[in-house]
Amino acid sequence: MTDIVERIWVPSASVALQERGADFIAPVDQADWSEGNGFYRGFFTAFRVRQGKDVWFHFPIPTPVERDGQRMALASVSLLWEVLDGAYLTWVVLQHGGAERMPLTERMTSPPYTEIPFEPPEQWRVYYPDMQRRLSEFTLPTPLQLQFGLQLSVGVNAPETDGTVRFYGAGAAFCRA
Repeated sequence: MTDIVERIWVPSASVALQERGADFIAPVDQADWSEGNGFYRGFFTAFRVRQGKDVWFHFPIPTPVERDGQRMALASVSLLWEVLDGAYLTWVVLQHGGAERMPLTERMTSPPYTEIPFEPPEQWRVYYPDMQRRLSEFTLPTPLQLQFGLQLSVGVNAPETDGTVRFYGAGAAFCRA
């Protein structure tokens, strides 16, 4: 068993959209200004992927490569997400150093997940849409010794109609190398 010495979580606002513009991203929740860019909210970031488009999303992960003079390793990464209206996750990969790609799922396969229910306080319910949050956790078979930065990359497709993906954040767990 790996002894975790640090865990981090990056919020949904940190997600970077790779394919931009109205050809790839439709307006979210009737907010015309979100077309091409997505809707960055306080509690999630949403994107409406155009029908038939493949779109990539990237979470930069703060990466402690050394701590107290000792090399660090990545033990696992996590993603909190949901899809609506026929959108689906097509591939989840980890990037290390900008060049090394480590698939965390098979292509065209949504990741396994645990449902994470949320019920907002009654006085705030009118501000929250219905949510079906999913937590996917990816434990590496062998911890990845770190030398460079990390990025969690998520491919999304909406094959038959425009579909929505919501991201709530991503995280990582680190151990000593």
